[in-house]
Amino acid sequence: MKKINKLSLVASVLIGLSSSAVMAAEDAKWNEFGDGWSVTGDIRAGYVKYDYNNPNDSKGFYTTPRVSINTPVASGFSAKVTGGFATDFGLNDENEQNKNFVFDASDPKSFAILQEAYLRYSNKGNEVTIGREEIDTPMISNDDYYLAIPDSFEVAYYTNTMFEDMMFTAGYVHKMAGVWDSGSAENGGTNFSSMSEASFVSRADKRAADDAGAGYLGFVFDNGTHKAQAWGYRFIDLYDVFFSQYDYTNKVGGFSYDAGLQFINFAETGKLESNNFTTINYNITSAKFAGAFDNGLDFNLAAMKFSDGQGTGSTVAAFGGYPFFAMGNIVHWFNAGSFQNAANYQVSAGYDLSKVGAEGLGVNLKYVYSDLDSDYSKASDGQGQDYQKTYDLSLSYAHASGTYLNMQYQYADIEHEDGIHGFRLIGGYKF
Repeated sequence: MKKINKLSLVASVLIGLSSSAVMAAEDAKWNEFGDGWSVTGDIRAGYVKYDYNNPNDSKGFYTTPRVSINTPVASGFSAKVTGGFATDFGLNDENEQNKNFVFDASDPKSFAILQEAYLRYSNKGNEVTIGREEIDTPMISNDDYYLAIPDSFEVAYYTNTMFEDMMFTAGYVHKMAGVWDSGSAENGGTNFSSMSEASFVSRADKRAADDAGAGYLGFVFDNGTHKAQAWGYRFIDLYDVFFSQYDYTNKVGGFSYDAGLQFINFAETGKLESNNFTTINYNITSAKFAGAFDNGLDFNLAAMKFSDGQGTGSTVAAFGGYPFFAMGNIVHWFNAGSFQNAANYQVSAGYDLSKVGAEGLGVNLKYVYSDLDSDYSKASDGQGQDYQKTYDLSLSYAHASGTYLNMQYQYADIEHEDGIHGFRLIGGYKF
């Protein structure tokens, strides 16, 4: 069984999922039962390979299904329970999984998790939620992009949408789970850990924070043309994050566009500020111009500048938040020595192949150039690094039945390091 061709296995699984989805589409209500009860989920499978040209190369085939039970709304109350499971069916080599980010790298075994279990109350634009949920905010998010089970959080939050075009929210997050974004926790992210334990700061800072959580406030104004948002986060006894972004969207003839500006500031606070273990004090300023033509072509031009301050490696993309304008998808933040005082520039272009009869199919090319500061970014041999270049090709397919497939290849050229190859083939069926 170990010698089976994993790509062939992936193809077989995905073909089976596609066939099931098409049959299921014939009865769109198959997953609803009773009076408002439903079962939803994502049956996902895939193959990943991250080639670092060294003994730490990683590859493997996995399935990561999730199934949810959703209750009807009764007097404003509703609930949801989601179970997740990750397994490789024993096909993978345990020594080749340390960078796959599906299992705990230190104990690469199948696992199951109660990922969501929350109670929600909604009434006239007021909503309160408490429990475990895959929340989505700029700096704390479910990061449902990779093959791993998405991040989930133990939260309590309030959202107000009573006023036209505006949203206010406030919440507290105690714990999170997610192998990709909290793999630095002692359990490897396969179960819930406090936000401080799941963070990227040093072990000494984690201990000082003593299993602290995080609080946040958010405001969004969106009238369809102008969108402005501001979010404040306090990761207690670690650091504060202020996130702000403005987007102007419009359409001229057959061309629609989005021009955006973004500013994010990171500053240490509490016990981390008073010790000498880690320093966090920097900001990121970004701009983008993205456009799409009615003929199916689209593009994205973006740039982001890191200030000359410390802490990028301890904070960037922690907790599943990836709101950044210019970044790679597989190889990005943690392969170069440091992004202190660096800049990223992105050019990408895509095409909706449904315009030529391939319904649901899309292709995208992306290039990201990272202008590193060699005074801070050092290769493994100690030499200063001036650049990191990433080249990305992705192909995606989505069917109305819920079947989807994403294939992506990325290559990173990092000065004074071996090139890095990343490949993902992930598909499944959402219902």
